[in-house]
Amino acid sequence: MEKPDYKRLMNEKPWQWAKDRFDRIDTYVPTKVAKLDIDPEAWIKFSVDNFDLAHPTHEVPKPFYNEFSNKMANLNVEMGMNINNSFALLYGVDLETNQKMIEMFGESNRKLLNLRPDYLFLKLIVKMPGHSSAWHVDDLGRYTERFKDELQIDKDTQMCQHGQIVRSWFPVTDWDNGHTFQISKSVITNWQAGDVYNIPFGMGHCSSNAGYVPQLTVSLTGIIND
Repeated sequence: MEKPDYKRLMNEKPWQWAKDRFDRIDTYVPTKVAKLDIDPEAWIKFSVDNFDLAHPTHEVPKPFYNEFSNKMANLNVEMGMNINNSFALLYGVDLETNQKMIEMFGESNRKLLNLRPDYLFLKLIVKMPGHSSAWHVDDLGRYTERFKDELQIDKDTQMCQHGQIVRSWFPVTDWDNGHTFQISKSVITNWQAGDVYNIPFGMGHCSSNAGYVPQLTVSLTGIIND
C-alpha cells in the first residue's frame, strides 16, 4: 500500500456503511451446543490424502454470493484482504470429498445434532498461519447451488420443503496459539476438536490463524430432523 492509498482510505472511511450495519444488529452470544466424537488425525490424514481435490479460495467476490455478500467481499478486498492473507483450502465443494466427509462425520454425530441424513453439506476449511477468513455473513450460496434441483429454499427464513436449514461450525483439531473464531462480538478460543457452535444466518463472523500450526475447521449445513 502506498501513502496516497492509505490517506484515501483513512479520509473516505469506506468501511463505515458496514460498521453502521453490524453495530445495529443485536449482539449474539454463542454457546457450545454439542461435543462431537472427532478423531483429529483422521481428518488431517483426509486433508493430505485428498489434497488434489481441495478447492483453493481467497477473499474475492463470487458468483454464488448475494448482493450484500459481494459488497462485503469488495470492501474486504479494498481494505487489503487478498490471496496472500486470506487463502484457504476447501474440501467438500466437490461431491467426492463431501461424501467422504459425511461418512467420516458419522451417524452418531449426525444424530447428536438432530440433522436429516440427506442434504448434509460439510466444508472442511484449512488455513495456514498468516491467513484469515474475512468478516462476512452466510447466505446459503454454496448450499443452494449444491441442491438447486432438489430443495426449494427461502433464503430469508432459511426454510425449505423439509424444514429448517441450520449452519454450524466445529474444529477438527484442538485450539492452538493464535487461532480465533469470532461470532458477533464474542471471540472463541481454547476450543477442543468437536466443539460445536451455531452460526445464525446473517450474523457477522470471521476466523484467523495468527499462530504457527495449521487450523482445520468445518462449516456444516443441514436440515433439522423434525
